[in-house]
Formats: sequence, structure tokens, C-alpha cells
Amino acid sequence: HRPAGQGGGGGAVVRNAVKPVREESSGGGEGLDGDGKTPATPRMVPKCPARILIVEDHWANRKLIEAMLLQKGHILDCVENGKEAVTNTNTIEYDLVLMDCNMPIMDGWQATEKIRQRRGLNGSVPIVAVTANAMKGDRDKCIQAGMDDYISKPVDRKTLYKIIAKWTMVPADATSSPFQDGKGTAGSD
Repeated sequence: HRPAGQGGGGGAVVRNAVKPVREESSGGGEGLDGDGKTPATPRMVPKCPARILIVEDHWANRKLIEAMLLQKGHILDCVENGKEAVTNTNTIEYDLVLMDCNMPIMDGWQATEKIRQRRGLNGSVPIVAVTANAMKGDRDKCIQAGMDDYISKPVDRKTLYKIIAKWTMVPADATSSPFQDGKGTAGSD
């Protein structure tokens, strides 16, 4: 039998954590702004992998977007219409939804409105319109439906990556650190 705090059955496990190094110092105490009293604003980075729902009825567009996002290591679900998007967002938490607008069964505008009506799961998930409609009125229609942003087809790789980064920002210490061994423990020296 081991004394409490030395591992073994049922006790809390304490692991050493390695904090990421701040890129800049404001001259104050560690982890504080320059006045030494106010907590510093954490450095933000894009979440990777992010859990992303791709809602696109055209198989070639869906496969293209999927391939670009898989190259970056994101976790993806793909559906073909707004009704399926509403169903998926009822049960799976997403970091971002890429929503085509013109689809059969239920279009992207209707699906976004239904998702936004929720108070809980995914009710405020960032939804980005991905559409061939590039006129100003179309952008306004997307925003009115509750979408957060808009990119046009054909989807440009760099534009897509910038949109993903913009809408999936998290504090740097919330992402996996290069110092971690993938098990939540610090790597050995």
C-alpha cells in the first residue's frame, strides 16, 4: 500500500507542466501586465486540430476543401445539405462550420438560422459561408442569416487557411505544446 500522493489506485495524479515561453514581455511580473497586478492577455493561436463540419452538396467542392483541411491535420465531418448539418450540430461539438448556401433539401441560410436558434451545443459556433455568390447583397444575406464570415468559390487555399485561423483562435497554453509527449506529461530531458 502506497501513501497518499505517491501514485497508486484512486489518488490524484499530479504531472509536471511546461509553460510555453512568451514571445514578448511587458516588463511586469511573470504572467502579469506591466503594472504587476493585472493578468496578462494570453497569446492567441489557431486551434489545430480543429473539429470542422463541411456542408457542401457538390462532391468535387467537398473533396477539394476536405483535402486542403486534412493537409493541416484538422478533424472533419462532411455532409451534403443543411438538414444533415442541423442534425450533426445537435450531437457533435464543432470549432467551425463551413456552409455552402445553395443546397437541396435545406439551404445554408435556413440551416444557419436553425443552428443559431439553439442555446446550447453549437448555438454560437462560427459559421462561414462558402458560396459561388460573390455579390455584396449575397454577403449581407449570409450575415443576416447568422453566418460569421464569407468566402467565395472557387476556394483559394490561403484564403481558407486564413479564415480557419481567424475563427479558431485559442489561448496558446490551451493547445498542445511542442514540449508535451502527447500523454499530458512533460517529456524527459
